[in-house]
Amino acid sequence: MKKKILFGTSAILLIAVILFSSFGRFQKDLFYYAFTEKIKLETIPDRFVLRYTSSDIAKNRIVAGRLNGNFVNEEWKDDRTAIVSLLAGNAGVLINQLQSDPGITSLQPLYRTTREKLEAAPTDEILVRFKTNTSEAKANDIIKNYSLKIVQRGKLFYTFSVAKGASTLQVANAIMETGLAEFSHPNFYMPVDKLQVPDDKYFKFQWNLRNKGQVINDGHTGTAGADIKAVKAWGITQGSSSITIAVLDEGLTSDHPDLPNTRQVRLNGSNFSTAIPGNDPSPVDNGNHGNACSGIIAATRNNAIGIAGIAPECKIMPIKILNPAASNANIANAITFAKDSGADVLSNSWGYGSADPNLIPAIVVAIQDAVTNGRGGKGCVVVFAAGNTANQQGGNPGAVIFPGNVSIKGVLTVGASDRYDQQANYSPTSNPSSPFNQIVDIVAPSHKAYSCQIPGETFEIWSIDIPGNAGYNPWNQNGDCGTIPALNSVLPSGGANFKSYTGRMGGTSAACPQVAAAAALVLSLDPGLKQNKVFKILTQHTDKVGGYTYNASGFSNEMGYGRLNLYKAVKDADPSLHQTPEAIALNSALLKVYQSGKQLNIQMNDSKEYMISVSNNSGQVLINTKMTSRLVIPVSTFKQGVYFIKLTNTKDKTVYSRNVMIQ
Repeated sequence: MKKKILFGTSAILLIAVILFSSFGRFQKDLFYYAFTEKIKLETIPDRFVLRYTSSDIAKNRIVAGRLNGNFVNEEWKDDRTAIVSLLAGNAGVLINQLQSDPGITSLQPLYRTTREKLEAAPTDEILVRFKTNTSEAKANDIIKNYSLKIVQRGKLFYTFSVAKGASTLQVANAIMETGLAEFSHPNFYMPVDKLQVPDDKYFKFQWNLRNKGQVINDGHTGTAGADIKAVKAWGITQGSSSITIAVLDEGLTSDHPDLPNTRQVRLNGSNFSTAIPGNDPSPVDNGNHGNACSGIIAATRNNAIGIAGIAPECKIMPIKILNPAASNANIANAITFAKDSGADVLSNSWGYGSADPNLIPAIVVAIQDAVTNGRGGKGCVVVFAAGNTANQQGGNPGAVIFPGNVSIKGVLTVGASDRYDQQANYSPTSNPSSPFNQIVDIVAPSHKAYSCQIPGETFEIWSIDIPGNAGYNPWNQNGDCGTIPALNSVLPSGGANFKSYTGRMGGTSAACPQVAAAAALVLSLDPGLKQNKVFKILTQHTDKVGGYTYNASGFSNEMGYGRLNLYKAVKDADPSLHQTPEAIALNSALLKVYQSGKQLNIQMNDSKEYMISVSNNSGQVLINTKMTSRLVIPVSTFKQGVYFIKLTNTKDKTVYSRNVMIQ
């Protein structure tokens, strides 16, 4: 017999009215499963989530409902889904009417988590990942018994729609309780924190890259040397065009004057902020968060305008998941999209307002898949901001929020240091004894504090902005913490294209892309590194600053493994710097690699025998053979990109190596 979990009869509807209305009490024992953990929920009185069959019907019905005085439309979640508030007094009749409306596919109560009060808006969809030992026949029985329809059979999980009138929450829980699913939960819309609303420009103000104690924003100065040592690192590498950083955020301006499309990887299907992924990952309205994060990573260097990106020769893959915030499924799928599209590094300056490391199982498994299977099995380097939850001066140590606290080895969780090499006031403190994986791995420089925490402090990291009046310059982000920046203030306020830049980025949102850029530079030098090796290089080559207590493994609760030192990291990653000066000179004199027409020439200036291997940027060995003196390979053997050539003398095992770009 099919199992339909419905609101059903008018008696049940009446109970629903009592439970959900403002004159009733919250329903008890509500929860959803985050894997096997129960995340407790409560209903929000009189507020419901309506999903319609089409966007046109949705608009017409919402307008009619508002004009008729039946409900107030509070928020659109996508073009056919809205949160509404039912007007007290006629809720029971209205629920009956809405349930019988053929234009409505789903009517669900609006929930929030009882611990963090995180709003969770279900639709008619659930996300299910069956256990590996669940047979196809049993999975099909589940689909049939619960009247499910397949919306998407993804690589990592199913998206199902439930029958009209069914409780999404109850269906998802019932499937989980069969013991056949690894996870089963509603496809909630949840608010995604951007971890800071920012602003960015000129190199002399980029104290996080080079801090000489110079005067920066608002007359502030810092401590000389409290920076990531970018200038020294650029002497080794400025990145490689074969390395791509996916920035999952609010999108990136097409052909920005400081980050043109020649250094963007703009892909169809990369806008996950719509119900069905769209093709344009550009920001809308004032949504400059993705621009600012991208500019920190890869803005053009040495072009006489704007700012300098940390990895200016690498490419940015903009993936839009915010403004508006995407659903659980779309965010999980966006992570997989980045991995499948060849991103080497995933930069994530966002999170949910929860310290639970298993909050959204679909996102957890998407991250696990990226760090395990990305880059041809070497794993994508996944970087998350820790969150801006602390007020250290006020005695609040804060919490590392999801997904920054996922219990997945190799994910880099980034806190913030300030211009004095101290823990930023809002940056959370690690708690190694917490069961919620409260660990900050590394910090990078960002603004000191919000003005509501410490008067006179505000955002002070520079990056790119949406050209024109949109974005953060002029400052138009209402509702931010404190009185500064002042509304409509301009920074920078003059010069060519000055509104294309901002000096008002901050939070762990600004720290995260610095670490993502560092990972990209490391991979530019050695694309064959596995993600856990990149994690090790970055965390073991930090500066132990701040005067905090670092344990035997080099870890402190305030700063993780320390403040990012870009120069130390790339120095460790550069193969040539691990040789003696004599060996480096010998390498340069002996090994010559050049492209001539349709041939790649690899030449040794001796007659010894060598074993030669040629690898692509994913570490895949394409050629492995013996040679003496010279080897000629057709260029057609390779796609355009960077390749790593390694020659090993078959007798004395001397190693020679070189990167080469195939045009």
